Amino acid sequence: MVAGFADGTGHFLPLACTLNCTLAVDRVASWLGLERDDVAPSGEVVSLPYFDGERTPDLPGAAGLVTGMRHTTGPGQILMAAYEGAAASLIEALEAIAALAGGGDPAAPILLVGGGAQGRTWREVVGRLSGRPLLVPEAQELVALGAAVQATATWRREDPLAVASRWGTDHGTLLDPLPRDEERLARIRAVRTAVAGAAALSGPGW
Repeated sequence: MVAGFADGTGHFLPLACTLNCTLAVDRVASWLGLERDDVAPSGEVVSLPYFDGERTPDLPGAAGLVTGMRHTTGPGQILMAAYEGAAASLIEALEAIAALAGGGDPAAPILLVGGGAQGRTWREVVGRLSGRPLLVPEAQELVALGAAVQATATWRREDPLAVASRWGTDHGTLLDPLPRDEERLARIRAVRTAVAGAAALSGPGW
């Protein structure tokens, strides 16, 4: 689940990724004719937006799934469930990295980057499912900036964290933590476990 990528200083950077995040949520929104933030509390609806398989959790043959719908279910509930299903994968990826890195600091802010980080729904869902503060950096193109930090640290024989701190890569908006939504996480995991178990009995894929 966690891969090690060689960095420029001779060490390794742990990486756990999801294949279905902003792209998956945007696809659901487009199918429903909604904007990104046209959401409503998901209620009983659970979505596993694994449209191209998934890496965290490791389900390469999975497909997308929506369950728990009623006649009264609205499009905004389905879209919110897609956000929650994608964010749950991100939370599990972070937890997997923390487990291999000695536990990490559960109170440390999560650095939220990418196009989705600017959206209020992404911020709310990640904050609610993680129960941790969020830091949304002001800097753009964080991947390129990280590569520049690596190059500078290697050239100057300096700690990459010192370079990143000096450059202020973590300057931005700090959002207070929300209560962790354990009920929603448990509901998502229960659906995934049930579907994956049934799929295992019937053959590869879902």
